Amino acid sequence: MGFLQDAITKCSAALTAANVPWANDPGVIRPKCVMIELPSFSQYAKAVSDVRVTLRVCGSPPGNAATNKWIMDTVETIMASTIIVESGSPSLADYGNQQLPTYDLVARVGTNR
Repeated sequence: MGFLQDAITKCSAALTAANVPWANDPGVIRPKCVMIELPSFSQYAKAVSDVRVTLRVCGSPPGNAATNKWIMDTVETIMASTIIVESGSPSLADYGNQQLPTYDLVARVGTNR
């Protein structure tokens, strides 16, 4: 397994342990789950990378107060897990021609090459 897949595996394991539903395939995304996006990285040396993964907390449309509460509660759950969250911001995502209210978290993940 490569270091990018390792980052996704670590995030999915932590979300599962926190009892947070997740997906990493846009074809099966559904409201009220976390989409694990493809990782990005900066390379510092041959075996040293700084890997970041966007965890997109997806609510159900149209983004009313109940949805916003679910999103914020889920963000709190992720923040209390073993995932190291660097930043977060509200957003919208388009999956399957449906706009979902989201909260995008950037997680830092330690991996080895």
